[in-house]
Amino acid sequence: MKNTTKDEYLQSIYKVIYYIEQNYNDDLTLEELSKVAGFSKYHFHRLFKSIVSENVSDYIRRVRLSSTTMKFKTNLNITQIAQTSGYETNASFSKAFKNHFGITPKKFSKNAKNKKGNEMLEPKIIKIEPIEVLYVRKTGNYINSADEAWKTMVAFVSENGLFEKAVARYGISHDNPNVIEEHNLRYDACLELNDSINPKCEVSKKQIAGGKYALFMHKGSYALIGETFRNIGDWIVKSGVSLRDEPSFQKYLNLDPAGIKEEDLQTELYVPIN
Repeated sequence: MKNTTKDEYLQSIYKVIYYIEQNYNDDLTLEELSKVAGFSKYHFHRLFKSIVSENVSDYIRRVRLSSTTMKFKTNLNITQIAQTSGYETNASFSKAFKNHFGITPKKFSKNAKNKKGNEMLEPKIIKIEPIEVLYVRKTGNYINSADEAWKTMVAFVSENGLFEKAVARYGISHDNPNVIEEHNLRYDACLELNDSINPKCEVSKKQIAGGKYALFMHKGSYALIGETFRNIGDWIVKSGVSLRDEPSFQKYLNLDPAGIKEEDLQTELYVPIN
C-alpha cells in the first residue's frame, strides 16, 4: 500500500472514530459512518476492522458502555443511565452491561458509590472554550500507551519544526481501567498549537469540548494521576454533581517535562459537569 493511500485511510477512519465518540448515544448506522469515512459500506467495514482490529458495531457498543461507568457515581438511576447512553430499555442495557463487564449494573452502582475514605478534594468550577488539538491515539496500559502516543507526537512535531508553535499538552484517558480490558484502554496525546497544521499518518485533528468543568490539581508523577481520579470519584458521589457526556482530560502544565523531577510535575484534571 502506498504511503499516501495508507495515510488517507488512517485519516478517514480517525474521522469516524471521532464521530462515533461524539455521537455514540445516537442510533449510528453503517451507511452514516461510511459517508463520514467517504467509502462504500462494504469497503468501510473491512477498512475499519483492519485498522481498529474490531468490528464497527462492537466498537460502538464498547464506547457506549465505557461511557456509563463514571455516571454510576452520580445521582442518576440505572434507567436514566441507560437512556442517556443510547439504550431504549433498562433490560437491554443491563444485559449488555453484564455481558461486557461480568457484573450487573445494580451491583456496579453499589460498588461505585462506596467511598474509600480518602481526603476529599475540592475543585474550582470553571468554563472553557473548545480547544482545537492535534492528537495521537494509542491503546493498552495507560502508562505504556501514553508513552507511545507522545513519542509519535514528538516525532511529528520534530519532523515538521513545530516545537515553537506548541501552546499546551493534554491527555485524554477515555476508559476506566478497573473495568475495561487493558488492551482496549484508549489514550489520546493532544497538542494545542498557535497555528493550523494539516495532520498526517497517525496524527489527526479533534476538538476538546468547551463548557463547564470541575478543575482539580494533581502534583507529582503522571503514573499517579489514576489515584487522583479515584479520589475525584469520591467527590462526585459526595457533591451529587451531574456529568456531561464528554471525557475528562488532563492538561500537563510542564510543556517539556524533560529534566523536571517527578514530584515537581503539575497537571490540571478537568471533569465535565452540568
